[in-house]
Amino acid sequence: MKRETSAYERVMFYYSNKGPMFFAFRMVLLGDLNENDLRKTLAKVRKEIPLTAVRVFKDDDKKQWITTDDVPDYPLIIQDNFTGEPADAVIALLLDPFDNEKGPMVRFSLLRNGNRNNLIAVFQHAIGDGVGAVLFLERLLEHLGNPDAEIIPVTDETWAPQLHKIIPEATLEKIRAFDPPPYKTDKSYTEYTVSPQQNEPYPRPSFALQTARFDREETARLVAAAKDAGVTVHSFLGAVLLKTFAEHFGPAEGFERTIQSPVNFRPQLIPEAERMFGLFNGLITAKVDCAADRPVAEIAHEIGNSFRQEMESLKPLANYYNFMTYLLEGVKDPEEFYANRKSGGSPMNYDFSFSNLGRVSLRKTYGKFVLEELYGPTFSATKGERVIGALTLDGELFMTLIYDAACFDHETGKKIWAKVRDAVRAIT
Repeated sequence: MKRETSAYERVMFYYSNKGPMFFAFRMVLLGDLNENDLRKTLAKVRKEIPLTAVRVFKDDDKKQWITTDDVPDYPLIIQDNFTGEPADAVIALLLDPFDNEKGPMVRFSLLRNGNRNNLIAVFQHAIGDGVGAVLFLERLLEHLGNPDAEIIPVTDETWAPQLHKIIPEATLEKIRAFDPPPYKTDKSYTEYTVSPQQNEPYPRPSFALQTARFDREETARLVAAAKDAGVTVHSFLGAVLLKTFAEHFGPAEGFERTIQSPVNFRPQLIPEAERMFGLFNGLITAKVDCAADRPVAEIAHEIGNSFRQEMESLKPLANYYNFMTYLLEGVKDPEEFYANRKSGGSPMNYDFSFSNLGRVSLRKTYGKFVLEELYGPTFSATKGERVIGALTLDGELFMTLIYDAACFDHETGKKIWAKVRDAVRAIT
């Protein structure tokens, strides 16, 4: 199977060759997990989700394609008698570049100690998002727990869906009624001067990774507090996080702070998209006054209203549709175009990026295995980013914070994360 890449995928592939643009999940599985069973399971999952097992190639007309032909097995590192820090293993697996021209687009590390297994999966972000990764892990666990489970077939039409091609027609009509982006008709940006390119070594940021696990009682209090405030858990927890950052940075930098959140476009796509693996997310931000005298609930309402209004406007989806449909029109060689266009400013115009998957649809038990912990999505944070991931599994909230310690003081990171843990646990 093969198809041409979208502009969204293509730019992600390009920049992932310049630095890590990947994300990880780490699960703790209790049970006897042997290498042979895991490899058999992975072989089944790649048949169900072949977009994770592709390679990239470019034809003579400068078109870029992905194909499932001649792609090796998922890389799998196994370490027995593991007693180290799982966070260090996650970082190590995040740092290495993917060989996009060879594939595949997911790699694994299995850290075993008796019946306790840390299974780490790192995904190339160009082919999928956090919601899709959970669907992948769900299929992995189903096959691992039940080796006789049938493989769900895919077709040439369903194996690699693209966001801009699965928007309902009624939604598309609204998007097309918006003012078009300048680059739809003004193609002056496609003209550039080719400059010599220096081959710089692939960067290996000094990532630091913090984690937190909140038990069922602590998580239930958070959910109840959000309900009492009349906001989503995402908005309430985002407010707790933003207020914590404001307490630290506000006195010197001001108390108007900004939260960024990846958003899942699947609810705005065709119904089948809910169960599709692919790249269906975007980014939105909210700037909020987090002065010390403002309660968390008030900040949460402002975050929630901002996010809701932006999503209901369809403008974020329209931006990605237009980008994928029109940006590369008239560009003969996109990789050359990206290499020679002027660099933009720093991406860090926000305090942190908060990716909360909410309640994931994974069970606690799969056959002889118990899913004890699950952390993610943990994104490779570059250029000073602070990225927070969260999900709720079986009534427990799991969170991660990752940053480049060379750009964000590690001691500061640890102090802020300790305050976040204390703030969540103090919710009554």
